[in-house]
Amino acid sequence: MKTYFPLVEAMLTIPPEGKSGFIGICTNTTAAGQVLNEIKELVRPNVSVLGSLIVSRDGSERMIVNALAHPTLKFLVLFSEESLTFTPSTNLLIALMDGFEPNREGNYIKGGVAASSHYPSITKKIFDIFRQEITVIPVFMGKHPKSREVVTRYLEWLKPKIPSELHAFLIKTNSEDKIYYDSLNSILEMLISIPTSPKEKVELDPKDFQHLQPPKIELKGKKIKLAVPFKVTDDNGLIRLDIKIGPKSYFIKSNDPFLLSYSLMKFLGKNKKPISPIDQLLLGAELGRVGTEIASGISFPSFVISSAISGKEEIPLESNIKLVMDKRYYYKISNRGGKVSVMCLAFDVCESVFELLADNLYVMAERLARENRFEQYEMDILHRMDIGTQLARAAMAATLGYSFIQDFATIFKINTEVLPSILVEGDNFLSVHKGVLQKIYTQGITEEHGDPWKGLARTASVLAIYRNVQKALETMPAIYRQGDQDTPLMRENYKRELLRLDHDGTYSYGQRTRAYFGFDQLQKTVEIFKKNPKRAAVVQRFDPSTDMDTFIDNDTGKTKFTHDPCLTHDIFFILNNKLHSFHIARAHNTVNAYPENVFGLFDAYTSKIAKDLRLETGDMYMLSNRANILLLTEEQRTKKILGEPSKPHGEWDVSSGPYLLDNNVKEPGTEGAVAYSIQKIIFQEKRPKNKTLDKLEKYMGVNTVKKLVDYLKSKGGMHNNTVLSEYHAGRDDPQADQMVFFQANVFGKKVYATAVFQNRSLKNKAEDTKLGNYIAHLIAKELNVGLGDLSLYYVGYKF
Repeated sequence: MKTYFPLVEAMLTIPPEGKSGFIGICTNTTAAGQVLNEIKELVRPNVSVLGSLIVSRDGSERMIVNALAHPTLKFLVLFSEESLTFTPSTNLLIALMDGFEPNREGNYIKGGVAASSHYPSITKKIFDIFRQEITVIPVFMGKHPKSREVVTRYLEWLKPKIPSELHAFLIKTNSEDKIYYDSLNSILEMLISIPTSPKEKVELDPKDFQHLQPPKIELKGKKIKLAVPFKVTDDNGLIRLDIKIGPKSYFIKSNDPFLLSYSLMKFLGKNKKPISPIDQLLLGAELGRVGTEIASGISFPSFVISSAISGKEEIPLESNIKLVMDKRYYYKISNRGGKVSVMCLAFDVCESVFELLADNLYVMAERLARENRFEQYEMDILHRMDIGTQLARAAMAATLGYSFIQDFATIFKINTEVLPSILVEGDNFLSVHKGVLQKIYTQGITEEHGDPWKGLARTASVLAIYRNVQKALETMPAIYRQGDQDTPLMRENYKRELLRLDHDGTYSYGQRTRAYFGFDQLQKTVEIFKKNPKRAAVVQRFDPSTDMDTFIDNDTGKTKFTHDPCLTHDIFFILNNKLHSFHIARAHNTVNAYPENVFGLFDAYTSKIAKDLRLETGDMYMLSNRANILLLTEEQRTKKILGEPSKPHGEWDVSSGPYLLDNNVKEPGTEGAVAYSIQKIIFQEKRPKNKTLDKLEKYMGVNTVKKLVDYLKSKGGMHNNTVLSEYHAGRDDPQADQMVFFQANVFGKKVYATAVFQNRSLKNKAEDTKLGNYIAHLIAKELNVGLGDLSLYYVGYKF
């Protein structure tokens, strides 16, 4: 058998310079790209592959098979912090030393700890080869009570297999509470000094890991439409099912195909035999088709010949779903090369598994009905209908050129051309955050991240509005819990971080807010509002004169770029006797960093200022100008958050804005709120006479416009450190009419620019547009790219 790499599917980072390297790094819960970025260039050619690891079953199994399949990999380094729930690195060490329980099927690790400590999807033969061929080096942090004891015992077991110097260093490193990148680099340097011979090719039999990579079966057949005893239609935005059961006809309506299927199942009870297995699958397909048409605003032909029926008796919807899972079989559905793929899997490792591929839904449904891999129990009809729903979405996506994700309510096209501007609002954090993630995931532009080791990213410019922010951020949902920290503790810790006056590295948000410019900007904001509550006030963290810069690394002699604040500015304004806030992030990781950023800004800054002014808080605006989801490491987390139930609290006051500024749109009726305009950038070669531009070209003695263009030319057009401002804390009036923030960079080979103004008259919009167009034109001309959109935001605007 010819061996490919990776042999089984896995999300891996494969550095091109390390294609012949003999070291692999398991990064556990840390993103592989982040670890790669910290590895010294001296050893990078020896690092062939990096990948994260969360679970023992499936995760460790894939790592084991791929490590054997790699043509040169001989050492596997376990690094960073392992997941507490599964402790996969600890379990791997136990398995290497002690093997599997001899009288128990499923390759249960002898003395394994935590959840799922077994390798049921690979054979003992494969694991024995792994133990013989791959040397595992532990340099990870385990939180399980037994982890340290296991590592100590493993190092003694490993001692004869590695040089004494490396062994001594591993003992020292693993005795410390924290393990840092300098230790990893030292270990890598020691490994590359060990003489190694070429790796002998390992022959692997696919049957030994078929549950990780099932054999493929291509289905052939004509597109056929069966006549069925039901009809599914769009009833004013609701999915309506009309169905004949015996002599009677019924109907049921819902906006959720799964709730409709569940309610039908409960209504039928044991009387489900009149609906055959193939009809159950096709019924689910029709529910999926109509539900997707409604959700995605598209049209698609029916998969069946529907019955001309109109139900007489309504089936009630169930108020609560109590799901019982199929304990024998499960399915993974996707699109591959324009075909629908169904992986037919089983919990029993003795059961055969395989992947079916078909270019039409009927052929797939007929084969699934014939195979009948559904446990016979109360909810088998629900399982079939749900699989039918997923099949329909996959088939629609494959035909229309859309993307499909199992259990995702919509299908969508991958956008590679346009950076969208997105607005989401609500009075509940989770519902707003889900809206942000869903819109970025389904509408954002997909390109390689500006830092290539982070892989593909999906990006959008997002304005999120938290109405009645005190209520919206009342509690942080438990889904955002990090490790052993519950969410109240997370909030308190991050609040403390945002209020600190010092820093551990190049900056902290607290230090930039309260000390960097020579004074406490929070205290200053309170003082100026007491004197003049009618004008918005800005707090600055990004310094265009020193940030957005380069320096020479003394160790390598190479050019490095400064590490700059992502949360750049806050604008506070008082309207209707409430304190509102408008926060700006030049870049925002919306999956992991976003929740603590939003809660932290409110807890540390907005709440403090409101308390000192004895004001209630109003709305919180969060402009995440380059908001992204890293697909390599965050896609699963995104889906998990999107699956979390959430409800808004109720109606909310929208008087703070945002008001759209456009042709044929009424002017806002309220002064001092938030307004915005999004328009196409127009080529503006002639330099406009503009006081803001004058200040940008002489900002603290630096021509920051030229600096921005040079930075993009040097580092790459997609980088988002390119921020300008005419305001400098300590020099300028924080309540002046001024451009607080400007950012421009390249997506889809076009320049996109954003400007935020405070206390500006809306009559200046034409001049502000010329300014944005001019700076964008300079970038487009220098980088030889096109022109995208210009977004203008006005906070505390005047008429």
